[in-house]
Amino acid sequence: MRPRTVLAALVLALLPLGFAARAQQAPKPETPRPAEKPALPTRHDKGPGSTEYAHKSVTVHEHGEGAKRYWLYTPADPVPKDAPVVCFVHGFGAFEPPPYLAWLKHICMRGNIVVYPQYQATVAEPTINFAPNSAESVLAAMAWLKEDPKRVQPREKDFAIVGHSAGGLTTANLAADWEKLKLPRPKAAMPVQPGRAFSYRSADQKNGLIPLSEFNRIPEDCLLLPVYGDSDNTVGHWCARKVFADATTVKAENKNLVRFVTCLRCKEPSVAHHRSPGAPENLHDCMDWYGYWKLFDGLCDAAFYGKNRVYALGNTPEQRFMGKCSDGSAHDELKVTLGDARVDPDEEYTPAYNDDGTPFTGARPGRQPRPAPPREAPPAPTPAPAPKKDPEKDPAKEEEF
Repeated sequence: MRPRTVLAALVLALLPLGFAARAQQAPKPETPRPAEKPALPTRHDKGPGSTEYAHKSVTVHEHGEGAKRYWLYTPADPVPKDAPVVCFVHGFGAFEPPPYLAWLKHICMRGNIVVYPQYQATVAEPTINFAPNSAESVLAAMAWLKEDPKRVQPREKDFAIVGHSAGGLTTANLAADWEKLKLPRPKAAMPVQPGRAFSYRSADQKNGLIPLSEFNRIPEDCLLLPVYGDSDNTVGHWCARKVFADATTVKAENKNLVRFVTCLRCKEPSVAHHRSPGAPENLHDCMDWYGYWKLFDGLCDAAFYGKNRVYALGNTPEQRFMGKCSDGSAHDELKVTLGDARVDPDEEYTPAYNDDGTPFTGARPGRQPRPAPPREAPPAPTPAPAPKKDPEKDPAKEEEF
């Protein structure tokens, strides 16, 4: 189907949340992390965020096409009989898993089935489709697994959602609309740097283009952890604070609001910018191990097994701890707001630092300027015909990592 040129222009101009799409009319992909990193403190070997894994590898299956395409990761070596299900919702335009691959494998090797919905056929996919497309992929993935009892079976009562940027807001929408979308009841949800416009200004986020669900429909027993960074010059903090403030049905002890803090004492500044949750293969660090990964691991452990809650909730030392800097000092800790606190989403936000660790001045060193909408958008390219499929063969692609 050809995207509407007017909608394409609006989306390209206002909603490049996360990573740029790999499409002809999209901007060039934005590198999720620097190509090289200095030596950083070693990763811990026990507990949430660590190298302690129940499985040594994962198997990935790819199904569907366009907005209904998804990747399905299942634990291997050993293959479990069943496992909890995690929906991982990517940032805008990150159609394929590589920008988050290390995190996806980490979640899976800890013993979870992971579904990575593409949810956008192109960058012009209507934003109202983001949550329904994601939900449809999750349901399709679970149905495919159930077709063969030799496959890892989805433990539907143990269901969690995590997502970044546009996917972060979609995570909150999925958690709120789970009944309407026929999803399992979510036990945990972590919207990471959620956003709905290409601006850190609260007013722009308030009027963004991705729909907001009624967050008071998130179940009371769902463990909810909206997260944002102190130096996010892409989406700021409005959506994270909005989800936290409006999720009034969730019990206070079951939700926190977390702010990541930039630390400049490392050999290279550890900046809590919008791309920091990205985790390609071999490009992850203490911001992941003690931050995003640890929090979500602790959230899932608490929701599924009743353990490690202190690593995700409660403003505990374990939750706030971010490891050690390259000079041996403690990394600046996370800032945690407890669930009974009053939070004003409209409070104005100003990033603390640029992506390179210099004080924020409003400029964006090293970033491409936002493209202006074309006066007359070129016609969409004619898609190549889909290859013929052998009906006798399983359409899934499988690969061992």
